[in-house]
Amino acid sequence: MSQENNIAEARTTEERIKEAAARVFVRKGFAATKTRDIAEEAGINIASLHYYYRSKEKLFQIVIGEAMRGFSKVMDEIFNSDLPLEVKIRTFVNKYTDFFRKNPLIPIFIMSESQTNPEKLEKMLSDQKTMDKLQRQLEELADKGVIRRMHMAHFMMNLVGMTVFPFVSRPVMLRKLELSPQQYNELLEERKEMIPEIIINYMYLKKPD
Repeated sequence: MSQENNIAEARTTEERIKEAAARVFVRKGFAATKTRDIAEEAGINIASLHYYYRSKEKLFQIVIGEAMRGFSKVMDEIFNSDLPLEVKIRTFVNKYTDFFRKNPLIPIFIMSESQTNPEKLEKMLSDQKTMDKLQRQLEELADKGVIRRMHMAHFMMNLVGMTVFPFVSRPVMLRKLELSPQQYNELLEERKEMIPEIIINYMYLKKPD
């Protein structure tokens, strides 16, 4: 076998392990996951898994940690920018819809770990900046009578909740509503426009420019 084929095969195995690990970590949580579980999910033996990734912790940081850092970075860039609030809302929904479509297991993982291992989840998001700038923006717009005055927690729950829920509920929705994956993806695209309109129409007392 040529060196190029060996490299290609190694990359394929690495990707298979990472994909299997993501599924198992989300399904069982970090603490309950064994390396044997990941090896069985990937269809390889434990020796092969250890050849590519020496520990469960290392694999976890690569598979979930990188995605979570990406999640946190994009949120920081949006909320700490000087963009108008309505633009931040639209940008968040668009970027995170695309992000979760590429990383569909992350929302389920966040929900699971927030219940079973909140300290680990908090540590993974420890580099995230404060949302003081967003808080001030909401307060200033409320003081001017532009938007309703509300606790920032309500703002975040509305924005994040409506964006994330379709990914958490996807399996149930597909079955109960008899939708194909393609139809569901089309609905997600429609929600990129729908969610910001719902939030903006509720929040703004004066139509944004």
